[in-house]
Amino acid sequence: MKKGCLKVFWGLIGPILVICGFFAQSSGYDQIRDMRKMERIPHVDAVAVIPGEVSMQGWASSAGNTVRGQFSGAECFYVHWLEEEERTDSDGDTYWATIDEGTHHVPFFKLQDDTGSILISLNGISPDIKRDYRQTTGRRRYSEWRIDEGQNVFAFAMAEARSKGHALTFTQSGYYVPILSEYDALTARRGQGTSGVFLTLGSLLCFIFGILFICFLLKIHRLLVFLSIVSALNLLVLFVMGVLMMKADLEDGYERLDRHQRSAREAVESILGSDLNWVSLPQRVQGFADSKRARVLGIRQDLAAATERANAIRERFPERWLAPLWGIEKQTSILAPGENHSVETIIIPSPISGWLAWVGGLLALVCGVWGSIWGFKRIKIKRYVENVPTSLSSGLAYGPAEIKGGVELKEGTNLKGPMTNKECCLFRYLVTETRGSGKNRRTVTIEDRNERIPFFCRDTEGATLVDPQGAEVTAPLMKTRRSGRRTYREWHLAPGQELYVLGSAVVEPVRGDSLQLSEGDNDGFPFLISSESETETMLGQGRRGLFLISLGFSGIVMLVLLLFASTGSYAATDFLASSLTAPCFLVFSTFVLMFNDLVFLRNRVKRAWANIEVSLKKRVDLIPNLESATKAYLQHEKEFHQHIVDLRNSIKGKKTFTPGDFDSAMRAEVAVTTRLMALVEAYPELKGDTLMRNLMTSLTRMENEVALMRAGYNDSVELYRTTIRRIPEVFLAKIFRFKDAQFLQTEVKVYSMPEIDFDEPESSSSAEGASEAPPAETPRPAEDSA
Repeated sequence: MKKGCLKVFWGLIGPILVICGFFAQSSGYDQIRDMRKMERIPHVDAVAVIPGEVSMQGWASSAGNTVRGQFSGAECFYVHWLEEEERTDSDGDTYWATIDEGTHHVPFFKLQDDTGSILISLNGISPDIKRDYRQTTGRRRYSEWRIDEGQNVFAFAMAEARSKGHALTFTQSGYYVPILSEYDALTARRGQGTSGVFLTLGSLLCFIFGILFICFLLKIHRLLVFLSIVSALNLLVLFVMGVLMMKADLEDGYERLDRHQRSAREAVESILGSDLNWVSLPQRVQGFADSKRARVLGIRQDLAAATERANAIRERFPERWLAPLWGIEKQTSILAPGENHSVETIIIPSPISGWLAWVGGLLALVCGVWGSIWGFKRIKIKRYVENVPTSLSSGLAYGPAEIKGGVELKEGTNLKGPMTNKECCLFRYLVTETRGSGKNRRTVTIEDRNERIPFFCRDTEGATLVDPQGAEVTAPLMKTRRSGRRTYREWHLAPGQELYVLGSAVVEPVRGDSLQLSEGDNDGFPFLISSESETETMLGQGRRGLFLISLGFSGIVMLVLLLFASTGSYAATDFLASSLTAPCFLVFSTFVLMFNDLVFLRNRVKRAWANIEVSLKKRVDLIPNLESATKAYLQHEKEFHQHIVDLRNSIKGKKTFTPGDFDSAMRAEVAVTTRLMALVEAYPELKGDTLMRNLMTSLTRMENEVALMRAGYNDSVELYRTTIRRIPEVFLAKIFRFKDAQFLQTEVKVYSMPEIDFDEPESSSSAEGASEAPPAETPRPAEDSA
């Protein structure tokens, strides 16, 4: 996708997701609020129904009328029927198309329990029931959903007084959600709570990814800036939602309780007269008829349960602190001292389904861990691109490095693109094939071939050798061709292509007197080769990292919300506590970034020093051979032999070295090398000795290794020491005991490899001249220190 199209996409999808987030948040708030309404209203028996909101469970019975199923012919009180036809689309996929659909129901049926029955009006309600009938004939399918005689039914409705008793309706407004279901109240509450939680989660996902795309559009790539925005919005949404839900829950609940108290008082006073005392009511109705006593006690029990539930919710934390600010006082219990509470006074939790909690929790955990780990890795790479300074070829130092320049092929190398047939230093050749159609349409890879050869990256100061093996490459798409259902693509880097390269500068393994950029062994340091600019490379890595971090953050928020939902409380405090996830994740991310930076810088110093130590230890085997080779020719050179003794004493028997040991060894070695080069020129027979030539080559190579590594080591030490003294990293450094590091003081220069011609032993070659004969290979320092 072209950059212009991406910007348009980000500019459109970002604001749309934010707007969708607000709608989802509002819907989730409504679902939780509806669930809380059901939670406040206890179950009531048919004998105790009074005008107002009612939660009732029973079984269906006839009120005099029935209807018949459209296809089954079964007698019932409600039937929804559906006729479908199987059809085939243009891709050959089958689907069911609706041919006919309708609903029949009686005006009323009875909801009966052990205490009596009450009429239910079916106007304005779509029952939540299972499918009772399905039959397939040819390409037609017939289905029915029914309420049959004796079927269990739960109703959450508004009770209104009739000339003969009461009836439940679903069209009046009130503190309830119209529900008619074959499932019980707990299942209905669980469904509403689950919907509320997932809508809330959906709103947070919309906010997170909406902000993410807006950040892409505005080129905001800093993780802490992105997380600060997301955290602030996440905290605002969940905190505001929690507080508003808490306030609305308390106000609506106590308003409903006030109506319930008035309605209950009117109903009981119509039976007993005035002078009503709820506490002594059970003793007062002892001599009443069974039906009247049952109704009065039932109304009292229902009111007591509603009052105890309202008080229990008010006494939760932090409701008991905030309720007085909103003028909501605790209601006086109507139960006598010592009187047992009914089971309806207890709010039974309605957690989400166990399988949904486990599956959702596992998915959230995997998403959170995977997204966070890989997101932080991408952000780490982005920070390397941002913070590692660009070096010119002439100033390249051992260790992590960054260069820019044009591609230049090495002489004698030959690599051509399979489609373009043009010279290049690397290419990727991809062949894909489209298979299937419609929903089964998929793309499979037939061939994915990568070939790479070393090349030079040339800048204004010279050229640096780059070994692209193991690099993450971004190359331009050079050619695309389609043939039938196959698509052929080729990406390559051609001579002259401008590059950005980030990698490890290591000693060139053949000659040993220069550095090259390669994958190296630098504690996981990235190796990038990109045809894009440094800024685009940084933004690309930042976008990938922020996207993965967004997935990780979403998974963590989802896990926290599911954890609270699994308890079944859906309290406002759950959302308030969930809102703390964002700032906690922000603090954790800040800690991770700073700690990882300190660890990388410390390991970079250790790695650089380990390579120097390996190079120093190579002298242990070299010195005895050097003494033997020179003894026959240079017996009278006491000063030279003293230099060798000093060199041997500086490294003999040592397993580890300090910067002070290094300085001593290098001073001795420089003295040996300088004097030996002068003596070789003075003694032709020494120059012609094969062993002596190999020893000279090895000594010069090792000294060059250290010279090239020293600058990289000192750069690493300087950056490390600066970082551990900077606020706030200084506090982490002290807590986790990051120790200081020392600079290397001794200057060591790079020598050209000595050129010794055995056919003309008398001719001399300058110690500073260029070398043509490559010496035997020695292992790279980074590999020796692994």
